[in-house]
Amino acid sequence: MSDLIETAVSQTATVDGLSIHYKLIGDTGPVALLVHGGGCDMTFWSLQVEALSEGRRILLIDLPGHGQSDAPPDIRYSMELHAKAMNAVFSAAGVELAIVVGHSLGGPALRMFYRLFPERVVAMAILDGLVIYQEMGFFFKMTTAILESPLYGVFWPPMVNAFTSKATPRWGREKVNSSMKNAPRHVVRSFYPEMLHEDSALKDPLPVPLLCIYADTPAWTAEDRQKITALSQQAELVMMKDVSHFLMLDKPDEVNAMLVEFCRKFEKE
Repeated sequence: MSDLIETAVSQTATVDGLSIHYKLIGDTGPVALLVHGGGCDMTFWSLQVEALSEGRRILLIDLPGHGQSDAPPDIRYSMELHAKAMNAVFSAAGVELAIVVGHSLGGPALRMFYRLFPERVVAMAILDGLVIYQEMGFFFKMTTAILESPLYGVFWPPMVNAFTSKATPRWGREKVNSSMKNAPRHVVRSFYPEMLHEDSALKDPLPVPLLCIYADTPAWTAEDRQKITALSQQAELVMMKDVSHFLMLDKPDEVNAMLVEFCRKFEKE
């Protein structure tokens, strides 16, 4: 973990009776909110906080069901819950607005955050996360069904393995495996289908500066790229080669440079 994250004071906010863990790094300046992916926690931004903290404050959150936040077994880990948790953290930390950055699950969670609290968002950066609506196709439905079945323990570990690659440093692969494979089953079984739940359909306009950074894979189509760049008049799409889903661990210097430039361009005091 970055020393900046490790030494920052743990604080909590409350949403729907749940305790939400967060940390605020820095005393003055504009704010960047960093939102981790599913099965992860705030420490997955360990390679970003030092570069991003120069001249600004960094707000880190453990989403409901993740890290040191509460993870009860009998609730939906919906994008709405995650968005409300972010809003509660903003209020508890005394933050009015921020540039928001999300990885993976953090993408649809931030899209919902903007839907519910648009006045909080100055600009948005998404790293390999959903920003455009996709139907829950056969593979996604099948995966969801398997995760709900007794085959969870057989299917989830190799699925997690596929999220990293040779481009990911060994410590990064170990971190991803340890965190995601040991995430509470009831949380994984909930947040996975919730990303494409009809309540979270990502069809809303997104009229804020938008930076989308993705791993370049053969699955990408020209139509996909067009849909993303059409989301905002100030949209930028970057496709990174030779990276995994955890591209901020694979090529941190490149990712940090893009995020710092984006923040400097659009941030407000």
